[in-house]
Amino acid sequence: MVKINLLPHRQERRKEQREAFFAMCGAAAVLAVVLMLLWNHEVSAQLELQNERNAYIDTETAKLDASIKAIDEMHKRKEDLLQRMKVIQDLQGRRPVIVRIFDELVRVMPNGVYLTSLDRHQDNFHIKGVAENTNEISSLMRNISASPWFKNPQLHNVVASSAKNGSSSNAGTDAAAPENFDLDFSLQIPKTVGADGGAGATGKSKGSDTP
Repeated sequence: MVKINLLPHRQERRKEQREAFFAMCGAAAVLAVVLMLLWNHEVSAQLELQNERNAYIDTETAKLDASIKAIDEMHKRKEDLLQRMKVIQDLQGRRPVIVRIFDELVRVMPNGVYLTSLDRHQDNFHIKGVAENTNEISSLMRNISASPWFKNPQLHNVVASSAKNGSSSNAGTDAAAPENFDLDFSLQIPKTVGADGGAGATGKSKGSDTP
């Protein structure tokens, strides 16, 4: 009987299989390294592109911020100019009003009432004067209330003149003593007043005792 020894053949086959396996592992490792390098390169390219986009966005945002700041400053300057123009227009429009105030003050003043002082703080007035009697003071307050230019008369103090009292007692007569008074009132500009200070109602105040 012929005997065939297959051991060397099997060893050779196993060796070939091992070499093929190691070759496939090496090829797979090389392929994995190549793929890793390609992926790393692609990721780096994407990151660089995104960084460029971010830098562009930051630059444009800075430009927009500068533009917004410039626009805000322009709006602020515009508001300041408008406020100044309004103040100037108000001053120009109210400039003739002082003439109308004194004219109206003469109109509301009854006969027998004389002013000794006149103080103004913005739209509030404080006057001091002398009246022949309290009825004239009451008439003055009614005239101020009825005036289209004045409002809210408030009487603070009424004192009889001591000099007149002394002369009356010396003369032995019953003549009434003059009354010293303090009175406050406020300014109200009629709606019909134009830029020149003219008003629709310029006639004598209602209830005035002046002839």
